[in-house]
Amino acid sequence: MPEWLISLISVIVGAAIGIGGTELVQFLKRPRLEIDFEEKEKQKPYIPDFNDESVSASGISFRVKYLRLRIRNIGKKPATDCEPKLEIYVENETEPASKTTLHWSRRDPALYSQYGEGGALLSVEPEKVYAPISLNVNDEETVDVFRLQYSFSTTPNTDLTPRASPHIESVSLRQLIIQPNSTYHCKVTVYASNTIPKSFKFKINWDGTLDGFNKAFSK
Repeated sequence: MPEWLISLISVIVGAAIGIGGTELVQFLKRPRLEIDFEEKEKQKPYIPDFNDESVSASGISFRVKYLRLRIRNIGKKPATDCEPKLEIYVENETEPASKTTLHWSRRDPALYSQYGEGGALLSVEPEKVYAPISLNVNDEETVDVFRLQYSFSTTPNTDLTPRASPHIESVSLRQLIIQPNSTYHCKVTVYASNTIPKSFKFKINWDGTLDGFNKAFSK
């Protein structure tokens, strides 16, 4: 084999190895997203329970329970422009019944809402509520996925039994409804501009009760 041909082959092989090595290094250094139910106080999924500031009435306490997912960046670089989206499938259906965009928990709609006289809600700025975020290395954020509103009387000598909403709502740009005593399959996918999307799947089977909300979600 001519010496010039050997040299040419060596250059080509060396370049290929160099390019492959660079791509491998970049692949290993990429952001990597990890998704699971939020976990706290040895509860998974952890169900936070807050006062519902969006509703008020004399003698009645309004509250809301949330299902949240925890998203963590376990890669070597920050993940940029992270955006979560929800798909809901009815049992035995292969095509999603609904798709919508979720918001990060820290982007509480109350922070970007305008209220008028008497506390009436005038408007919400969706472009801020549903704006993407960046996740630093080893950082984590939660996403609000579903909520259940309930209320009970705080007036003495009245019925104090909590009354749950008749359905579960998605915490999303386009609100989706989960009915009791039906099985749903859900997929939350987080997209980012500098890494591959990551999905998390779980099932909902809710019995329609307040306590049942805490047990309605499973992998």
